[in-house]
Amino acid sequence: MAVKLADHCGRLLAERGDGEPRLRVLDGDLADSDGALHFATRHPARFLMAGIAEQNMVSVAAGMAEAGLLPWVFSFAAFLCYRAYDQIRVCLSQARQPVTLVGSHAGGLSGRNGKSHAAPNDLALMLSLPHLHVWSPADCADVEFATSAILARPAPTYLRFPRTPIDEQRGLPGTAAELRWLLPRRPITLVSTGVASHWALSAAGHLAEAGVEVGVLHCLRLRPLGALGEQLRGVRRIFVVDDHSTFGGLASLLHGLDLPAAITALGWPPDFSGKSGKDEELLVAHGLSADRLAHTIKTALAESTRG
Repeated sequence: MAVKLADHCGRLLAERGDGEPRLRVLDGDLADSDGALHFATRHPARFLMAGIAEQNMVSVAAGMAEAGLLPWVFSFAAFLCYRAYDQIRVCLSQARQPVTLVGSHAGGLSGRNGKSHAAPNDLALMLSLPHLHVWSPADCADVEFATSAILARPAPTYLRFPRTPIDEQRGLPGTAAELRWLLPRRPITLVSTGVASHWALSAAGHLAEAGVEVGVLHCLRLRPLGALGEQLRGVRRIFVVDDHSTFGGLASLLHGLDLPAAITALGWPPDFSGKSGKDEELLVAHGLSADRLAHTIKTALAESTRG
């Protein structure tokens, strides 16, 4: 069964709301699409439909947090991160208010909504803010892990979800954790986050068929980054697979670790602002389908061997 991860988050919050009276959910007029509807239905008195007014919504949530409540703010990432960026910067990041921002429809796959609803560089914005925690789940187990961790230690947080439903029958291997090896560490390793971890795992299957064995490391939490550098010890070539611009996302974080490994970023090109289209067609067109990723990686490895 395919599940929208933002929906799963909304259901979890609705359940947790039974035992946590401080929980509040605010939504930017998208509750039936971004997962907030589940909380609104179960706890209507603790739900605020803020309308198409993202700046005001984030400011209200910061006030709720200052008063001792635990507000979660839902909207599409394209509207939440960009329209309310100054409020996120001042009221959450600088003031360190424990508000959780839930950005659904993040990344470059916006379906028929087109570029106005795409958010292929949201991580570049959010990761540049001090004190803001950032999570990028890939499956329902990730959502449950992240939600529990955020509620246990509230902090200014951005929780990023893809628009694309995830087939839970093909969930990621292993147990949810901040860092999860989907395939064992190898000298050549793919590092990924969010829905792109499914792309990376599929690409690794294509590579294995061609005789190229790679490791795959999934990063659930991007800020604080944790022990990523230690996990990649001994890796000599890293390919970062990301549902984000190749600039400002996971690859940029890895470059900041000053690792001895060569790092290649595989994601949306920096001049890509989004486009209407079917997911698979967009992935193929921009080299992010499993077979295209595998081809790019094999070509890069062959060139480095010749060099």
